[in-house]
Amino acid sequence: MGSSAPKAQTVQQTSSIPPWLENITKQNLAIADTIASRPYEAYQGQLTAGFAPEQEAAFQYAQAGVGATQPAFGQAFDTTSGVAQYNPMTVNAPSFLQGDVSAYMNPYIQNVEDAALSRLQGATQQAVNRIGDQAVQARAFGGSRQGIAEGVALGEAARSAGELSANLRSQGFTQAANLMQADQQRAMQAQMANQQAGLTGAQQRLAAANQLAGLSGQYQQARATDAGILESIGAQRQAMNQAALDEAYARFQEERNYPIEMLNLRLGATSATPYSTTTTGTQFVPRGNNFLAGLGAAGSAASGIAALATF
Repeated sequence: MGSSAPKAQTVQQTSSIPPWLENITKQNLAIADTIASRPYEAYQGQLTAGFAPEQEAAFQYAQAGVGATQPAFGQAFDTTSGVAQYNPMTVNAPSFLQGDVSAYMNPYIQNVEDAALSRLQGATQQAVNRIGDQAVQARAFGGSRQGIAEGVALGEAARSAGELSANLRSQGFTQAANLMQADQQRAMQAQMANQQAGLTGAQQRLAAANQLAGLSGQYQQARATDAGILESIGAQRQAMNQAALDEAYARFQEERNYPIEMLNLRLGATSATPYSTTTTGTQFVPRGNNFLAGLGAAGSAASGIAALATF
């Protein structure tokens, strides 16, 4: 019987590319070299949209309004501070004893008194004359009865003169006192009216200060609203400009990358194309008349033939 030890046989592995695929591969390499040799191409267009005119106007409008209401707020603060420190005037009831009654006396009272006394004196003299005439008729002129009668008449005249002077001066004082009291009452009423006017004025100034501060805040809010409207319009215009710039940049990238995409398309198509290969390796062939081993060797040979006919 022969030896059953397997015999080693070495087979060399080789791969071959079809000529048509080799030409396409060379073309792809040339295209890739051309693309790789291109210099860097910077985008010359604008990438960021600037502020729109409305936005610039809004910025300037808002900036111009900064501090514009400060004078009004300062005035309102000063007015409020002044009202807070306001002290109403003091109203004191005047005293009669502190008044000057003589200033209200009739400046012609002396003339009136003198005239009244002069009339009284004339009447007294007439009375004395009548007493003398009566004494003459009674043939008692110069007698004691005449003296007594004249003394009584003169005494009564003196008393009447005193009463007349006192009454005249009392009436003058009473009228002067009434006039002074009326003036004092009017002065007190005027002071009370001035006090009330001062309080009313302080309240009005405080209300005006609050209104001024409120109007200043409303004015500032209105300016902010106007600036916001302008800025909103500008933002929409800026967004539209930015969209146009983005589109221009996208077109630039699309045009620049078009050759690369076409090359990738060619590479993808060729990489998916099958082609034949021949593989030779080392295998062990058993010796002897082993029927199963013979079948194995025959199967291996058939597989190699099939591989050569794959393309």
